Amino acid sequence: MLVASQDERVSALSELSDESLASRSHEDLDSFAELYNRYLCRVYRFVRSQTPDESTAEDLTAHTFFRALSSAGSFRGDGAYKSWLFRIAHNTLVTWRRKRSSDPITLDELPDHIDPSPSPATVALDSEEKQLVWDLVSSLPRTQREVLALRYLEDLDVSEIATITNRTRGAIRITLHRARNNLRRALEQKEQPHPDPERAEGIA
Repeated sequence: MLVASQDERVSALSELSDESLASRSHEDLDSFAELYNRYLCRVYRFVRSQTPDESTAEDLTAHTFFRALSSAGSFRGDGAYKSWLFRIAHNTLVTWRRKRSSDPITLDELPDHIDPSPSPATVALDSEEKQLVWDLVSSLPRTQREVLALRYLEDLDVSEIATITNRTRGAIRITLHRARNNLRRALEQKEQPHPDPERAEGIA
């Protein structure tokens, strides 16, 4: 009977909105657990796109949720919970970067998530070149890389990204525009045919 009651409670929580769960998560661990289950993969995917290895991403993701739980009472419900949570993830990454002397990044693969807006990244997601594009994304400046991840991996809009990164919507649009242009140029360079060394020797 006790198990059934717990199952019913979990089922009831799954029907609540993020914001309703967040409003009670500072005193109800089951509510926070539901939010954790909803956002663990998304937060990890975003953090992994900004870090050099899985171990670091796992540590920073865990730290993000620890901070979210510790400060759960500070969520006022005047905005979307996901923006609030990704803001914590962003700040966690900022703190981590400050402790590093450099900012190298190596990404394993591009997660299969397609954004409907036309962009070089979207085109590549539908082609055999998606790994190439992910490699190119990893070479972009940190700010552009983060904005692209929030926009095209997490499907957040410009206003949400502005809130998360504490920047203006205009600044986010400019960053996205520059990132797209950088990707487009890099793709065009990669697509240029390279001379065949054997043919070159034959001509010589």
